[in-house]
Amino acid sequence: MSEAGAAARHTHGAAAARHPLFSPAWLELAAAHPAARALDPAEAIRVELRLTDAPPGTRDTVTVLADLATGALRFLGGTVPERPTVSCSLGHADAATFLFGDAERRVRLFEHGGLGLEGVFLFVFFLDRLLQQDTAGCLAALRGRTEGPVSAAAPAPIPPAPPAGGDEADAVRAATDALPETMARLRAELGRTTPGAQLYVSHAASGTRVSAGLGACRPGVPFTRASLPIWYCCSKTLGAVALGQLWERELVDPERPVADYLPWFSGDGREHITLYQLLTHTSAVPMALDPLHGIVATPKNLRRGQLKALTPPPGAVPGARINYAPWWAWFLLSDVVEAVDGRSYERYLTEEVLAPCGMTDTRIILTPEEYRRSAARLPLIYITGGGLPAQPTHWFATEASCTRPIPGLNIRGPMSDLGLFFEALLARGQGRAGRILRPQTVAALTAHHRVGLVDPFGNADWGLGFRMESHHLGDRCTAYSRHASLRTFGHYGLWTSLVFADPDAGLVTALHLNGKTWQEEHQERTVALCDAVYRDLGLV
Repeated sequence: MSEAGAAARHTHGAAAARHPLFSPAWLELAAAHPAARALDPAEAIRVELRLTDAPPGTRDTVTVLADLATGALRFLGGTVPERPTVSCSLGHADAATFLFGDAERRVRLFEHGGLGLEGVFLFVFFLDRLLQQDTAGCLAALRGRTEGPVSAAAPAPIPPAPPAGGDEADAVRAATDALPETMARLRAELGRTTPGAQLYVSHAASGTRVSAGLGACRPGVPFTRASLPIWYCCSKTLGAVALGQLWERELVDPERPVADYLPWFSGDGREHITLYQLLTHTSAVPMALDPLHGIVATPKNLRRGQLKALTPPPGAVPGARINYAPWWAWFLLSDVVEAVDGRSYERYLTEEVLAPCGMTDTRIILTPEEYRRSAARLPLIYITGGGLPAQPTHWFATEASCTRPIPGLNIRGPMSDLGLFFEALLARGQGRAGRILRPQTVAALTAHHRVGLVDPFGNADWGLGFRMESHHLGDRCTAYSRHASLRTFGHYGLWTSLVFADPDAGLVTALHLNGKTWQEEHQERTVALCDAVYRDLGLV
């Protein structure tokens, strides 16, 4: 009998035998799967699941080795000597949902506050695709042998989006006429690294202004110019401008500790963390210790409680390395805005940034009513790359994560609005309907403040809340384009969104690709696209 046949007999021969999740018998069944035995630990990420309420007779800690390329899973009772890539603390029932639940239920685990997470959160997105698609069949073999409600429907076929017509098709044709190479490259990415895209480019000297949507924003729904993709960390630039406005009003000083404005953020070394460190991502708190991992979309009071317990590692020196803070830093900055101005962060940005820039379609957060009206049309993020099929996910697309403020992350709006914001910065702070900053403040925010540091993702020079072009440090550190001036400033959004303004070229580009792929492939595609913009406009 073949190995696969033996495994099938072992798995299905006693159909009535069902075992508690993570019991010794369950772990033995998991170990017998051919894909588990063939898995190479050197090629796998390590996910440690620490159960907060392990039933008698089950392990309270299980390490899952996951090969993101093949879909193979191996379950080990206990910890492993190597440091886990991601470590989760969660209840036994939530662990079953994490492994066997559908994509939306898995995302909702991160919204009720009962799950703690440390490590590199980015891998959770790609693990989500593995668990949903189960290409190696590991979960399918275990589902019927696990006690409890662990059934989940097979992933439904992904319907294509209908072709855009009318004004949308006209906009795509106009963009193609103005930027032929750019649009050809963008179309080449559709179906390869991304299901859909939204592009905005403005160049005052040539009079070029294009806005277009292509492909699908979610299964069966076309990406249009009016679609509202999530900006991810491009959202941080609006918060940086808010701090700049308060700096102009002499209400904050970037060199001062956060605790000067938020007295509750003190003790255990927290009182030494400055606004400048947050804006330049040079605090002593590594990304893997972000206290909001796992609770980023929970109610605000739970997140503030975690921040009150944040402790910088002993002996860590601020400014010695890049410690990118995807969530906790902007949560603090938003609280500083509220503390010194009195308005909520959402209202402040709406009144002081969106309105002067004419960004009428952007939402800092959606109201519950807006979410319910637009949920069926909101762009989703698909996990792509690695030769596996694209998988739509529900990360930051549920009602909780769209209607609860997640500062620096969950602003939604068309790329044309994000472009308007950067046009105001390019115009030295003058928006379409009012001024947002003084020229000298724009210069201060977009100067190279963090220099001489590079991280594994190619992040290098940084302003106060803005990523600076750093191609002088090599291809790995190219932020936007090999043709961009070193005065170019902007931001990226977790391997999906990108925006920049080049003062020397008078160029603004905003791009959203709703296929999230790995860093190397994402950088390759965005640099190629932005290089094409420069060539199309004759700016090389």
